[in-house]
Amino acid sequence: MQMTARTMVGIAALVCVSICGLLSALLGFEMIDKVNEKLPKEEQFESLGWYTEKTLRLHREYKRLYPDGQLLLRDRVVIALGIVCLLICAWGFRFFAK
Repeated sequence: MQMTARTMVGIAALVCVSICGLLSALLGFEMIDKVNEKLPKEEQFESLGWYTEKTLRLHREYKRLYPDGQLLLRDRVVIALGIVCLLICAWGFRFFAK
């Protein structure tokens, strides 16, 4: 099987998607640690069991407690980069081909 340049780009983009996912998770854990430092024990975030409302609450609390903090912006940039890489990966593997 001959590997085309398009397929190699798709593989590289897939690796990038994985790295972006890992970086986003690490940034999320860092946000949890920073927010939990300033919250009372009963309001702190658990590391497991994430869903949309809990994530949005974490983001609100982070913006409230760290108005000049860069973690949320970095996380959004990494997620956007991951989505772009995912689209490139789909193109590379001819996912949108007829």
